[in-house]
Amino acid sequence: MTTAVLTRPTTASADAHWARRSACTADTAADFFGTSAAAEARAREVCLSCPVRVQCLTARSAIDQDAESWGVVGGLDATQRRVLEVAELLGERPDLDRAVELLSPQWRYRLHNLRSAGYAPRRIAEVLTTEGIAVDTVTVRVALWWTGGQGKMLSRRASRDRRPLWRRVRDEHAEVILRLHELGARLADGADYLGVGIGTYQRVVKDLREAV
Repeated sequence: MTTAVLTRPTTASADAHWARRSACTADTAADFFGTSAAAEARAREVCLSCPVRVQCLTARSAIDQDAESWGVVGGLDATQRRVLEVAELLGERPDLDRAVELLSPQWRYRLHNLRSAGYAPRRIAEVLTTEGIAVDTVTVRVALWWTGGQGKMLSRRASRDRRPLWRRVRDEHAEVILRLHELGARLADGADYLGVGIGTYQRVVKDLREAV
């Protein structure tokens, strides 16, 4: 994919202005490009308290180059930023200011409880909207990622649901998967977007193509 997510026109002076207020320092730089889960967790913790997290994600993501990009930027890792690129292909763009609002004391606990209950991001967005904060799915996913949570698109499987994973993915996300295939998205990108293994995603694509 060549689409740059969250692209905004910026100037060198504007970049320097927000960068001077960032929470990351030379002492924490190694964590932002570390490969361990512990390093990523430390980097996210810094980002969570950073006053320019939104500006960082907006400006820096615009220069990501697909698989060549890595490290934590604006609180998201490379895979999560690629998911945002896939989402943009589908016409989905996060409201980052609203994602910040979801981390406020008023909403963060509710967000955590809904995810812990097994709700998928789409359903979480629906519930929160009825409760007074209008959000969409991709915005919920960003808020979950910022807190170190998972933004997988599947809900927790009900105890009576005996369908294999690939069939659940097909039944719940066939329309999106076919759309991504039409748009030329890579299998790996589609799998990352849904939060499933590439083998599972490939099995679903094959099944849907044979059914057409």
